[in-house]
Amino acid sequence: MSLSYAESLSYFPHKGKVGMPELTENVEDLQTKLNQLEQMIRQSHHTVVITGAGISTDAGIPDFRGPNGVWTLEKRGEKPTFNTSFEKAIPTYTHRALCRLEEANYLHFVISQNIDGLHHRSGLPVDKLAELHGNVFAEECEVCHMQVIRPTAVGSYCRKRTGNVCNSMKGRNKSLSCRGKLRDTVLDWEDALPETALKLSEQHCAKADLCLCLGTSLQIRPCRDLPRKTKKNGGKVVIVNLQKTSMDSIASLIIHERCDRVMKHILQKLNLDFEKKSDLNDLSKYSHVKKVVLLLGKNKSGKNYIGRKLAEKLSAILLNINESGQHEYEKTNDRVDTAQPTVNQWTNEKYHADPTYFCRVMLDEKNESCSSNPLWIISGVQHTKEIEYFQSYFYDRLLFVYIEASDDVRKKRGWTIVDTANTECQLDTNVQRSFTFTNNEEDSFDQQMSHLIHMINS
Repeated sequence: MSLSYAESLSYFPHKGKVGMPELTENVEDLQTKLNQLEQMIRQSHHTVVITGAGISTDAGIPDFRGPNGVWTLEKRGEKPTFNTSFEKAIPTYTHRALCRLEEANYLHFVISQNIDGLHHRSGLPVDKLAELHGNVFAEECEVCHMQVIRPTAVGSYCRKRTGNVCNSMKGRNKSLSCRGKLRDTVLDWEDALPETALKLSEQHCAKADLCLCLGTSLQIRPCRDLPRKTKKNGGKVVIVNLQKTSMDSIASLIIHERCDRVMKHILQKLNLDFEKKSDLNDLSKYSHVKKVVLLLGKNKSGKNYIGRKLAEKLSAILLNINESGQHEYEKTNDRVDTAQPTVNQWTNEKYHADPTYFCRVMLDEKNESCSSNPLWIISGVQHTKEIEYFQSYFYDRLLFVYIEASDDVRKKRGWTIVDTANTECQLDTNVQRSFTFTNNEEDSFDQQMSHLIHMINS
């Protein structure tokens, strides 16, 4: 349960001001301030958001210093009477709104003091997020420092060893795993903040022209001092919180209102509001899946052939995003009508509107097989957002296998080499490979296949 975190921390008497009264804006002032915030977001070239416990209270997770917060009740000798497990907590409107703002390029980085993992579960890209106090779903290797995100809470706090070992591939020999000990990532009071996350947070705040603080009283250092870097750079600091904060004196705008209400106004004004409740990542939906292998590479490199061989040898389900796109096109377009767009035109339009559309179509089509098979082989990835979609579900269970084939070999297979950039080729250069399969005539196909199968099974 989420309250077990607070109970696991060591004794620390200096928990800041607790139980301060919650304030409200009158209707006219609130509307004026919301309009001001909207204009600030529109005009900002680099926006950073700092989040605190106040954005997760609507998910059933108690805050710490509110009128009924964990530390407030502790000071009164009481305990909260409500609680939600981290696994059952669902991202709030604010969590999802931040994802929408990031997708629309209005938001460039999120700094979170929360450990509930709801930013991850809402789909926020991992490279746009710094979790300064840890994540109850994450473990970190004490040797290579790779993080693993689990579908369920790790079960320990305060940087303890979890009993698991690191399976990341190391060095040039990708068949060897690190085997370092894993620890939970949740900090105790006097633990040092993760160096990389803190450095990124400082850099983004220093270059930001807008720092938006949501649901935090900004009492804990060093996070409380990050808005000062934006102010020093000539940027604006906006605070959305029901209580007064320690940084009110440097704020250009203070809004005493619930974060969800503020974010609903902003998304509506920016024409980004949700038409319906978003599909949230139910981390238990595919908890049975052991590994997901994404096959990447140029056209005619042999992805489909290798995918079929892997599926046969591993008894895995083989999924192809392109085939699902073709099936969906045939279902929704009348091929007799010559005015209909071609399949390429139609799929390009769909990708432009929603890069993850065909991922979801594919999983819906194969739902029965997917729900019963622990190994998936997937080809046809064309967009970075598709990779982020799979990462939001599978994290450490995801393997990126790049298939290389020389131009000569590709020509022999009937592919004419052209100068135009290949979408998948551009995508693959930004992906950290788990395994590279050199699918050329001079390389040992069987030996490489054996190594790859060993990696998938490990």
